[in-house]
Amino acid sequence: MRIIESAYVHIPFCTHKCDFCDFAAVANMAHLEDEYTQTVIKEIEQRLARTESPVRLSTLFFGGGTPGLVATSSLDAIVQTLARHVEIASDLEFSLETTPHAITDLKLKEWRALGVNRLSIGIESLQDDELSAIGRDHTRDQALRGLAMAAEYIENINLDFMYGLPTQTLSSWSKTLDELQELCARYPQIKHVSAYSLELAVNSPLLMRFPRNSDAYPEEDAFASYFEALLLSLARSGFDHYEVSNFARPGYACRHNLTYWRNEPYLAFGVGAHRYVDGVRSANFRSLNRYLREFQGEEMHEVIDEGTRLKEGLMLALRMREGIDAISFADRYGIDVFTAYNDQISKLQSLGLIEVEGRRLRISDKGVLLSNSILTEFI
Repeated sequence: MRIIESAYVHIPFCTHKCDFCDFAAVANMAHLEDEYTQTVIKEIEQRLARTESPVRLSTLFFGGGTPGLVATSSLDAIVQTLARHVEIASDLEFSLETTPHAITDLKLKEWRALGVNRLSIGIESLQDDELSAIGRDHTRDQALRGLAMAAEYIENINLDFMYGLPTQTLSSWSKTLDELQELCARYPQIKHVSAYSLELAVNSPLLMRFPRNSDAYPEEDAFASYFEALLLSLARSGFDHYEVSNFARPGYACRHNLTYWRNEPYLAFGVGAHRYVDGVRSANFRSLNRYLREFQGEEMHEVIDEGTRLKEGLMLALRMREGIDAISFADRYGIDVFTAYNDQISKLQSLGLIEVEGRRLRISDKGVLLSNSILTEFI
C-alpha cells in the first residue's frame, strides 16, 4: 500500500469568474466562506477516518477559484485540521494559488506565517487587451505590482500564462515572453512557469463573444510557432521543460503536481475536488450548494483495475519530458512497454513523434504539441 504524500484543497471563491473558466469557481459568494470552511473541515475529518492508506503529507496545495482571496484564518483552520489527523513532513511544499490583485503585504506576511512557501500567481498575459478579451479582472500593471510584492516574501513563485487567446498574435505573445524573460532575470524568486494553450469549454461565456471560428483566435497551424517561442524564451531564462506545459529552474519542479504525473495517490477536499485514494478515483459534487449539503457525496467514483492503472500510468508518464524508463515501469506495472506497445512505438517513431534512447521512451520535441493524439495511440 503506497503512502499518500499529497493533499489538495479547493477554494472556489473569486471576485469575478473569468469567461474561459470551467473550474468549480463562484463569484460574489464570499458570504459563504465560513460555512464552506467548516464543511471542508468536516469532510477532512470524515474522509480521513475512512482512509486505509498511511498518510504523511509532503505537499499541500490550495487551488481554486482564488484561495488568495479568503481570510488566512480560514486557511489556517483547514491546515490545523489536517495537522491533527495526519503526519506532515518538515519540508512540506505548501502551495497557494492567487490572482495578482489579491496580493497585499499583510496577506503575504500571513501566508508566510501560515507556512506557505510556494505561491502560484495567475497572470495569463502581460497585454491588457488580451486580459480583457478573456474576461480577467486584473491589468498588466496589477500583475507586475502583485509579483513585486510577492517576491519580497516568497522564495518560490510560479507564474501561469496562456496562449492561443482571442486578439493574441505571435507578435503580442513574443512581447509577453520578452517581458517574462526580464522578470525572470529581475526576480530569481520566479522558480516555475506554467503555460497552457487556451481550451474552450462547451459552455464557456467566452464563446458568446468569440465563437470557435472567430478570426480573433490564432490560426491552428500557428500554435507550433507560439510553442516554439515559449520553449526558446524559457530555455534562455534557465528553465527546464519537465512536463508538457510546465517549466522550472533546476530543482524546482512542482512536487505536488509530480504526484499526479507519477500516478501516485493523493487526497483532495472541497467542492469539485478529485482524489485518488485506496485504488479509487472519485470527485466531489461541482455544485457548491450541493457540496455544502452532501460533502461526503460523490459525482464520480471509479475503482481503478489493473488495466486502467496501467493505461493511466503510461499516459501520465509520457506527459513528463523525461518519459518512461522501461525497467522501473516494468517493476511497477508488470509489463515491458517495448514489447506490449511495439507497433505503436514503431509507428510514432517513424513519424518523429517518439524518441527511444536505450530503455527509455519519450515524446519528442516535435510531438509535444500532438501529445493528446499520441497518447490516444497507446490507450
